[in-house]
Amino acid sequence: LGTKLAEYHVTESGFAADIGYEKFWNLKCRMSGLKPDAVVIVATIRALKMHGGGPPVKPGMALDDAYLSENLELVERGCENLAAHIDIVKKSGVRPVVCINGFKTDTQAEIALVKRIAESHGARAVLSEHWLKGGAGAIELAEVVIEACAEPNDFQFLYELDVPLRRRIELIAREVYG
Repeated sequence: LGTKLAEYHVTESGFAADIGYEKFWNLKCRMSGLKPDAVVIVATIRALKMHGGGPPVKPGMALDDAYLSENLELVERGCENLAAHIDIVKKSGVRPVVCINGFKTDTQAEIALVKRIAESHGARAVLSEHWLKGGAGAIELAEVVIEACAEPNDFQFLYELDVPLRRRIELIAREVYG
């Protein structure tokens, strides 16, 4: 219904390229007959710092200073996780867009580092400040997604349906989960 009512239809596949996108890619797209024109991976500097070995974040507790001040080392280490998600999406034949969901504690150097790493792995990368500026803060993201939609892709499933179930599981385990 959504594809009939609007020029662009956005759906959330779920958390992460391994957990959410893999099911969207190989199950939902196959069953619906639809294919994505663009895929957006959302990342925050804080999450990248956590993936890079930052201290635990606990509900109700103050954030550690590692998340409130510039820490390029944690961000860079965390980008290993981002690169893995980019690579998973690329296996489906789509070049992803990385949306850096920016917050006031992010520094220009941290944002530039994430953009550089994402782009070096074949993704587009853009800062979105919708938390601060509302819709105006997401205009550049929307423009980049529209450009991605216009670019042809080679969307393909990880496996064909005639592949035995055990082999499908092995493919997912090896190609998506490493």
